Amino acid sequence: MTTPLFLLRCTEVGISIADLDLLSIGLVLDIWTEKSNDGVKYRRIADQSDFDKF
Repeated sequence: MTTPLFLLRCTEVGISIADLDLLSIGLVLDIWTEKSNDGVKYRRIADQSDFDKF
């Protein structure tokens, strides 16, 4: 990943240059990945009984 691409990803999720002092590259990429997953519709969502079984 190039620096311009990283900065583009930051602007896509609303992270300012000043905020980058507080965040790691990995965290920024995780935020960007989760943003892309926001539109996904799941067939089934886990509930408490699923977590208890786990």
